[in-house]
Amino acid sequence: MEPIALKRMRTNQIVITNGLVLLFLILFFFIILIFDVSLSVLFLFLGVFLLLQAVIGLLKGESTKRFISIFEQVAIYEKQKMGKEWRKQRKTGYIWNFILSAFMFLQYYLHWNSEDVVFQLDYIFMFTVAITAIIVVNISLLLHFRKVDKATSESDLKGYTWKTYFLSIVIGVVLGFLLFFFLLVYIISTI
Repeated sequence: MEPIALKRMRTNQIVITNGLVLLFLILFFFIILIFDVSLSVLFLFLGVFLLLQAVIGLLKGESTKRFISIFEQVAIYEKQKMGKEWRKQRKTGYIWNFILSAFMFLQYYLHWNSEDVVFQLDYIFMFTVAITAIIVVNISLLLHFRKVDKATSESDLKGYTWKTYFLSIVIGVVLGFLLFFFLLVYIISTI
């Protein structure tokens, strides 16, 4: 792919991805404000969403068809560029979706008869989570672009999937601890 066309495709991918993340966050906050959403319903929704994503992905197999054309263009480009690693990355993503879905269903079961029924919206905390999510999504996209676009052959990307997921787990654990620490400090400061 020509460098100018590649740059345009990646820029469009970032813009649309950020737009979708912002849209889903705004929709999520709006639903929370309008309706009394219990924790169990929230976990159930997330579990069903992740399960559907995994099942649809598995049914699509190696198809590059996407609802949004820029993502289809990216899938075609990355499938050609990454080869086996593209397939591994997709399969690993579906497995993680199944695992996260099972975790959400477990949380739904554990919170089913909880006394704390309504999910409370705290603006400072949610704003922090939203900004963190947008930053993490953009950094991961830029790192992915750099690795894939600079590769000259499939062998340059050998082991990319497991390295990426391992790094994602480590970063997720660190962010989880930081978020927990921020939440703890925030709760203590409001008392």
